[in-house]
Amino acid sequence: MARTFAKTRISPSDLTFGWSGCKRCFWIRYANGVSHQGPFPGIVTSLSAKQEGYYKDKHSHDFSPTLPSGTVHSTGKMLESTPIVVNGETTPFTLGGKYDFLLQYEKGTYGIIDTKVVSKGDKADFYWPQLAAYDYILSNPKSGGPRACETLGLLVWEIRTVAPGEGEEYHVTFNAAYEPVEVNPPKFETFIGEVVSTLLGPLPDPLDKCSNCSYFTQRTQLGH
Repeated sequence: MARTFAKTRISPSDLTFGWSGCKRCFWIRYANGVSHQGPFPGIVTSLSAKQEGYYKDKHSHDFSPTLPSGTVHSTGKMLESTPIVVNGETTPFTLGGKYDFLLQYEKGTYGIIDTKVVSKGDKADFYWPQLAAYDYILSNPKSGGPRACETLGLLVWEIRTVAPGEGEEYHVTFNAAYEPVEVNPPKFETFIGEVVSTLLGPLPDPLDKCSNCSYFTQRTQLGH
């Protein structure tokens, strides 16, 4: 009898924050639909809306002069891939999520930019699975034609200063820096193959450093 899964659309952000954390919790999230997630900070949602509004009509060079010449094609669109194939077998899993910025270059290629409010420097490797997932989705879309990504990158916003304004108003300034992320489809296909193979396999062992695993283990031992 074929297994059923509570969730079959893998979120690109889960490949960064979930998979890199605890594979047991990742497995349970998709197999059983059970996960523990804190509330998403409201300030991040508000900042994302402001960023999209500011950059939606900008040139690619407004993000970084190192990017090919082009413009913002769209912002905040939901995408989903065709079913992921592993070792020649079609699996029940797809990739799906909402990107921040899709750039269209004059030469006909595309680029994805994801915005992060974090400290600058050395974030490319950590966020590579998330950005590479968007590249995979664009190349293997559930609907529409494929769009090859020439560039992937992060727009890293870091708080610089906070100063009082008039009345109850405060002014916050940010440093913004573009950080390129590797474009390597074969590497990602190997990566996502490992992810999906894990989901199709048995429940992974608990991770000693995982607070969720430790909590459930200790609570089970208490018997309630």
